[in-house]
Amino acid sequence: MSQIIALLGDFKPEQVAALQQALPTGARVIEQDASELEKADVAVTWNVDVDEALLESAPNLSSVVKLDSGPATIDESQCADRGITVQIVESPGLISVAEHAVMLILAVFKRLGIASDRFRAGQLVDGVTPELTTQESYAYNWVGLERFEALYGKTIGLVGLGKIGSEAATRLKAFETDVVYTKRNRLDADEETRLGVRYLPFDELLAASHCVSLQNRFSPETEKMMGAREFALMREGSFFVNTARGRLVDEEALAAALASGHLAGAALDVFEYEPLQPDSPLLDAPNVILTPHTAGIPIDVSIAQELELAGKRISAALAG
Repeated sequence: MSQIIALLGDFKPEQVAALQQALPTGARVIEQDASELEKADVAVTWNVDVDEALLESAPNLSSVVKLDSGPATIDESQCADRGITVQIVESPGLISVAEHAVMLILAVFKRLGIASDRFRAGQLVDGVTPELTTQESYAYNWVGLERFEALYGKTIGLVGLGKIGSEAATRLKAFETDVVYTKRNRLDADEETRLGVRYLPFDELLAASHCVSLQNRFSPETEKMMGAREFALMREGSFFVNTARGRLVDEEALAAALASGHLAGAALDVFEYEPLQPDSPLLDAPNVILTPHTAGIPIDVSIAQELELAGKRISAALAG
């Protein structure tokens, strides 16, 4: 008998197709329909809660798959009572933000913005002329970068360690960095060990980190939490990255810390006003990389990818 997969919620045709293509031959996808839900073997949800009432209307369910980018909640205890397994498909959109943060951290350490600007401007170190390169002979750093660094061995401070922060920490550990974090509710020891991170209070994290990256949420309490005091606490020559929300940062204080040389650079994907205003002091600050709030991929693309991953998970389960 073929498996019936119920999609809970409204999805675009291309998103439904992404799920169907990842399923084994013979599996049938039905979109939310009360008359057919009772036949479903698997439910996939993005924004529809899986509660006791829904479970009562779907007596044949053996598995529920939640797309992590959506707001749906699942009554896991009711699922457990019915022998229904629950799987969470990670959101490519959230992971994309973590990737972007790591990319910006790498970019500021490598002085990517300055290197690119000097390269395109044709800047050359005195006496350098073009020559055919070999394995041993080449024009090293011909634009004359004063400093650029490896990420290896550096201490990276993450402010906030939710889903995005945890994904960033996992990727930063691959570069053999020392990842420290701070958040309102500290993780338990097992979770810290699993992620390979260590906790520091906020002020200590600022002082210890070669780069501070914001991963936390904006609220009235966290508005401009990074101001002149906080930037002064950061170590001389360190970097600052923000892919969270622009209003967490006092942008004038950041520009001043960069202009004074206390901070060596910054990279930002989010701003107090978006688009960034043309008179922003950040535009003239040294060694600043700016991206136009593009860390997260479009939600439609993320949902399609999540559905494809859900289809692969279901296929793997059916294969035993």
